[in-house]
Amino acid sequence: MMGKKFDVLQNGRYALVCIETSHPDVDRLFHYAIPDDISLEIGMRVCVPFGRGNKPISGYVIDFSDTIDFPPSKIKSIISLYEPYPILSPELLTLAHWMRDKYYTTLAACLSCIQPPGLNSKAKARPRGVAPHPARDSSLDPVKSVELTDEQRNVMDYIGERLLNGDIQPILLHGVTGSGKTEVYLRAIAQTLQMGRQAIMLVPEISLTPQMVAAFTQRFGEQAAVTHSRMTPKERFLQWEKARTGAISVMIGPRSAVFAPFDNLGIIIIDEEHEHTYRSESAPKFAAYEVAIKRGELNSALVVMGSATPSLTAYYRAKSLQTEEEPSFALLTMSERVNRMFPKVHIVDMRRELVTGNTSIFSMVFQDAVAKTLARGQQVILFLNRRGHSAFVSCRKCGHVMGCDNCRVNFTYHAMGESLRCHYCGRTAPIPKICPACLAPHIRYFGLGTQKIEEETAKLFPTAKAIRMDMDTTRRKNGHANIISAFRKGEAQILIGTQMIAKGLDFPNVTLVGIVAADMSLFSGDFRAGEHTFQLLTQVSGRAGRAEQSGNVYIQTYNPENYAISLAQRADYAAFYAHEISVRRTMGYPPFSHVFMVLFAGLEEKPLITALHKLLAIMQYCNKKGMFEMLGPAPAFVSKIKKQFRWKLLVKCEQEEILKQFVLYCLRKLKENDSLTGITIHLTLDPETME
Repeated sequence: MMGKKFDVLQNGRYALVCIETSHPDVDRLFHYAIPDDISLEIGMRVCVPFGRGNKPISGYVIDFSDTIDFPPSKIKSIISLYEPYPILSPELLTLAHWMRDKYYTTLAACLSCIQPPGLNSKAKARPRGVAPHPARDSSLDPVKSVELTDEQRNVMDYIGERLLNGDIQPILLHGVTGSGKTEVYLRAIAQTLQMGRQAIMLVPEISLTPQMVAAFTQRFGEQAAVTHSRMTPKERFLQWEKARTGAISVMIGPRSAVFAPFDNLGIIIIDEEHEHTYRSESAPKFAAYEVAIKRGELNSALVVMGSATPSLTAYYRAKSLQTEEEPSFALLTMSERVNRMFPKVHIVDMRRELVTGNTSIFSMVFQDAVAKTLARGQQVILFLNRRGHSAFVSCRKCGHVMGCDNCRVNFTYHAMGESLRCHYCGRTAPIPKICPACLAPHIRYFGLGTQKIEEETAKLFPTAKAIRMDMDTTRRKNGHANIISAFRKGEAQILIGTQMIAKGLDFPNVTLVGIVAADMSLFSGDFRAGEHTFQLLTQVSGRAGRAEQSGNVYIQTYNPENYAISLAQRADYAAFYAHEISVRRTMGYPPFSHVFMVLFAGLEEKPLITALHKLLAIMQYCNKKGMFEMLGPAPAFVSKIKKQFRWKLLVKCEQEEILKQFVLYCLRKLKENDSLTGITIHLTLDPETME
């Protein structure tokens, strides 16, 4: 019967439905009959019978068809609609198809990611209707806001001209901390609204503070809405509904806000574009800036990415010539603070503290600085330079860190088995009893936590109130905002935290910042460790002296000579970029290549290792021209999550499309000879971290 076209149904159409399941075996469209009493549109969510038991399941109407390849008697009918309107516009459906190909996942997973948050907990659907867009509302006139500096004015003139001319080449705004990027964002959005268009403002989840929200809601009033993960599902759905109906024109939020259902999108702004939180850690593992650029293309909207410490890849694209595969960015720069002096940054060599007998986590000079700052009635921020759950082994006498010679990255300490392991090539090594560089016996494991800092602070400064801001203290709703509010009001003199406090915060009374362990992200075992360290140190240094009072920053380190630390002291991004890009070019790491990570997960570890070695053998056989470099197999950075073992294989190549075809072809060959039962495959191109 295959190939024969049957007559259409009575109403003349079949609906092509994507079933709401992420299983790859059903990653295709299914035909369903449309009942006479249902008025259907593309993008609607429907309830349909599925499988042998005709279990009711949700699905999305992707298209219509007049023909089928099997008898009409086998066609099942749509049961009902969930909403009387499409929840996915044609533009968002196009985006979903692009994401499926880009991020190697299923269409259903992409649609589920794009659909409204809290969809299943929404209130009764409201009647459809679109409020008019604001048209040259005088209340949005930026003249009423603060006076611009010359740098801000030049940047705003350029962005404004691009908006008027419809030039959508993405813009990278490199502005130092305190240079006034937020005011530029506000004015760019105001101009967009005056043109009758809409705006999305993306911020890292950790920077979604009342300060940022207040700046936008004060400027745009009820035209602006906020969405983030700490809101209830119903609250998030109501914000989505406001965007869909045109009741708002500005959506502020983390990476999920990039899917706001605006139908006349004019600009997308990404603050702190370098932040790792802009990449999803679950399928589809999308990067917000890539999705934003694609939405910009689909809507003729401008994308502006801002940061004091741009990601190396973004800056490289802004400095390089345009290619067909990766178009370039326009580069704008703001190098001066607005009415503020840069803080004075001091580097403290903790190796000398050990020699003098100080075994505290705080150096003597920093303890003295804290005491003097508190005596003046000013506030202190203590920052723990910790990213993720990395741990490394170092010599406290000379600062030498144990590393892998094969991959030019540092070993990661594994408590289980008491060993060092490279998360790129899988090489292991025993923990040395003496330092291989200076032969000293002062080998230590680095794994400091915020609670330890809080305990030490209480001992040294018992009269000062300290509050801690980390994942434990901000779990409750508004926990993050409550801590910030208390510190701003002066209810505490010392704020302790990790990267949550590294950016986006402006405390006028903070004049001292202490970076307790600068080495913790520097030796994470990731080839981006230097980049992450420079970004964190530069960003957190910018929290000091943000008002009339001058600021001081103390960076405590066992490796003061490291380029990422010494250049962060001067906030010299240009010099850091020149050094780091040279290292990347030599080692063949992004942006000079693409890295494809194939990760296998399962309840049993041995089958994962066996399957990955089989895949490696296939790749080695197919790599006759030597275009690809394979690293591994090796355990993932977190080798077991929720009883699932995780092993990975990395594949490097200069060309993205060729790399994609190679990996997918080799995986198909593996599946032809191996069922891979019990193994889940995760594919990620250019992952933010090596997991």
